[in-house]
Amino acid sequence: MKLFNLDLHATVIKDLIDLFEGFGHQVDNWSISSHSWIHGWEQKEVEVLNQFTWQHLNENMCSRFYGRYKDELSVYDAFIVTHTPSFALLYREFNKPIITVASTRYEAPFSGSKRHWEWLNESIHDLSRRQLMARVANNKYDQHYCQLFTGLSWTHIPSYCGHMTVQWNPERPSFLVDSRMLPIRLKNTSLVHKKSLGRFEWADLAKYAGIIVIPYNASIMSVFEYYTAGIPLFFPSKKFCMELYENSLGLGVLSDLSWLQISGVTDALVLPAGENDPNNYKNPEVVERWLDHADWYDREWMPYITYFDSFVDLEEKIKSADLAGISEKMRRHNEIRKHKIEMLWNQELNILTNNNQIIR
Repeated sequence: MKLFNLDLHATVIKDLIDLFEGFGHQVDNWSISSHSWIHGWEQKEVEVLNQFTWQHLNENMCSRFYGRYKDELSVYDAFIVTHTPSFALLYREFNKPIITVASTRYEAPFSGSKRHWEWLNESIHDLSRRQLMARVANNKYDQHYCQLFTGLSWTHIPSYCGHMTVQWNPERPSFLVDSRMLPIRLKNTSLVHKKSLGRFEWADLAKYAGIIVIPYNASIMSVFEYYTAGIPLFFPSKKFCMELYENSLGLGVLSDLSWLQISGVTDALVLPAGENDPNNYKNPEVVERWLDHADWYDREWMPYITYFDSFVDLEEKIKSADLAGISEKMRRHNEIRKHKIEMLWNQELNILTNNNQIIR
């Protein structure tokens, strides 16, 4: 197939490009991500919808986009949409399949508009009814989130991030810290905060003894990358993560679970989803229940992660960890993980092509 993508998230689509091209498909990508540099891409200049206008997406913009690019894009067999899934609305008039991958709460930029969010849901139902949409989430949190708000099933297919061709090769005794909260300090362990690296090479990350992650979301693309590189990972246990979240000093911990949370909305649920509404981020019980779906607590897909119940416990875990043994177990698991991901995507693409009689 010949596939087209316009995207705000460079790494989600990079992962799919590598997978799909490995299957023999062609993927043309217009990246409008500010992180395009990570993969050596330049930001594409796009008319109508781009990095400056996408947050104002509406019916008129979709019609204008189709009018501007219908001749150029009609040569494609199907479209790929990752961040954000609402970009699927750009392609409705093409009457061709849309592979949609939810990676971070699918409704952006409509989180604050009931009318537009409902328009998106109605469009997803319409495209699904016409068998023109493959609905996928790259993590279980977004799988359950999408199912709750759309009332439709979504397939969970994790990201693999095969572009991480480097493997763990510790040359430094220090541990890298990936965190948005206040700097972490341990008594007897040397730490380097990732944000101090600036623009980095993948090989730079693999040189550290391990990576300590204080998550700001329930799924983070860099964690898929760390895991594929076999870098030993240390995460707060669910109990400690919730303690950090509820503690005012833990600013930046689980801070991006909801677009309402990011925008600072605290008094309104735009499209309420009952007592277990994940956008009710002020309710610790709700946050804790949804945290069960975070990637790093999923032992099926991400085993061999080390959890700590406090920063004192973290230092003890670091001292006793068999880092080389952990990395080797991750490497072996990655072979299984990659095979399963390829199998799931092949199944999804086969369904899409058969439903739409696309010749591969």
